[in-house]
Amino acid sequence: MIHDIENIELKYLTISDYKELESTMQDSYSGMPGSIWSEEHITTLIKLFPEGQVVIK
Repeated sequence: MIHDIENIELKYLTISDYKELESTMQDSYSGMPGSIWSEEHITTLIKLFPEGQVVIK
């Protein structure tokens, strides 16, 4: 179902976003075992290439 979007936030991903990201990955990839990235994986991505980890809320 599509809803009207009132506010969009574009920002760099931080580890504090992980719980929301994990929930979204679980919803999106529930039929694909092993598709949920761990908090450690996200932390590594942020450390290696922080400008490349963008999130839209």
